[in-house]
Amino acid sequence: MYKKTIFSVLALLLLAACKREEMVGDKVFVVSSNPLLSNTKLTVNNSAPDFSVSNKKTGTAVFFAAAFSTDVSWKIVINGSVSKANREIKGVGKSIDLSNSAWEGDANSVVFFQKGDSCTASLYVLGIDTAIASTHLVIKKMLSYKNRTVDNVRYLLVDDFDGNHGGAAGMTAASGDVQDAALSYFIGNEQRVNGSNCFHMEGTDINNNGWVFSMNHYALVEMVSAHLDSNIAATTEENFYVNLYIRGTGKVNSAVAVKLLEYDYAKTREQLRDTITKQGFVFTPAVVKTCDAWVCSIPVNWEGWKLVSIPYSRFKADNNLTAGGNGNRIKEPWKITSMAVSLLSDPAFGSSVAVDIDFVVLSEGGPFVPKY
Repeated sequence: MYKKTIFSVLALLLLAACKREEMVGDKVFVVSSNPLLSNTKLTVNNSAPDFSVSNKKTGTAVFFAAAFSTDVSWKIVINGSVSKANREIKGVGKSIDLSNSAWEGDANSVVFFQKGDSCTASLYVLGIDTAIASTHLVIKKMLSYKNRTVDNVRYLLVDDFDGNHGGAAGMTAASGDVQDAALSYFIGNEQRVNGSNCFHMEGTDINNNGWVFSMNHYALVEMVSAHLDSNIAATTEENFYVNLYIRGTGKVNSAVAVKLLEYDYAKTREQLRDTITKQGFVFTPAVVKTCDAWVCSIPVNWEGWKLVSIPYSRFKADNNLTAGGNGNRIKEPWKITSMAVSLLSDPAFGSSVAVDIDFVVLSEGGPFVPKY
């Protein structure tokens, strides 16, 4: 036993004495407070970038520039003073240029950059705690996701609560129990993901049935028109998504339900478009009663903002025969013509609940990816 222990210790000592293999990966250069870096300047080729157009093309890309006397590990941190969004760009080497610092207006934060954002870009070098240089820019325009295709995914902006939406008047048709003393819903700017505003919903499930409040979008005119596109015809329940940002406020049992209504009267896309877009069309109770409604509930068991993307395949048929539960029970995304977002007390009924939502967008071909 004693000899075996001695042998084990010797083996461990021999292993420790062996030369370690070099780490595989990006090189890291750490510098001290080098006076050679004191003259380093950071510049940007466009101080008023327009991110509403593709900026990857030569001559239009927004990029930063700087030069060092030695190889360094560098980082540019972009902060928006209005939006509070941020973006980090990292690299290694003696220079920063178009090849390694192009910026497309995207953010690392949940919050988006926005039009008119006054941004500071600060340059850091590994080994030095403070920024060694900085530059400023003001964003002229941002990309709109309103009926836009990015990376083969078509987006329809339903509502961003800044006045941009997919048709009609946006998500403005509200319904809730007027006896609910805690009922409160409004567009505000204290918390938001994109632009200037988000939508706040708060109330108490006084009827102990789980429902507190709903807001509706009648009708998704832009989406209906887009359905005539041949690419949309291939949209299935697996590649059609409802996307929205939800902010949990810390109130337990809070949940959000999304309801999509399919107009089953329509037999062709042309008929759907012509009916929904004609002047004076109204989703009367009689019309809704004969349509398909599909519902998905999201328990909001977190605090802060989170992007939620729900494939249509997760939606379940609404069993209320007077509220969209009387259609053909076949999911047909091209027939979707309206939607509702509701605040629920779930899984426990009777609770006081609250959430914020922002940037409701439908996507065909994949989930929403906030890139530019």
